[in-house]
Amino acid sequence: MDAPNQSAQVIFRLSSSELNGEVNLKPDAWRVLTQVNGVRSLAEIAQNLGMHEATVIGIADTLFKARILEAAPGSAPPPSPSVNSAFFDEIARELARAMGPLASIIVEDEIAALGEKRESFPRDRLADLVERVSAAIKDDHRRLNFQRVMLEAIRKS
Repeated sequence: MDAPNQSAQVIFRLSSSELNGEVNLKPDAWRVLTQVNGVRSLAEIAQNLGMHEATVIGIADTLFKARILEAAPGSAPPPSPSVNSAFFDEIARELARAMGPLASIIVEDEIAALGEKRESFPRDRLADLVERVSAAIKDDHRRLNFQRVMLEAIRKS
């Protein structure tokens, strides 16, 4: 999650989806989990437990990603993690290999076309960006190779 002040206002509840596999939680995660009730914000949970907000936010983010928690109805959704700037360097480099020196301009244009900024580009929009950017590659083989490389980069980011 990004900005602690925004994240601290998120309200979670236990997820309604079925858990897959074994769940191993550390004691602090259990402490946070016992406070989640669909009403308390993360800031309130941190205060109740005497823990730092950033610690509670990190634990809640991990539980959210594991689908143990979900945003409560009426709560602002948890902020989407943004993309590391190194990803944009990689996408521009790979696109340049596939189609030439206009790659970085195309990447920036497509980020803007999606209504986003490089500094705060949400991770959950990466597939949209790769799809839009790869449309500029006319050669089918190069486009497929670019998409394969980018899929691996998304997995690593």
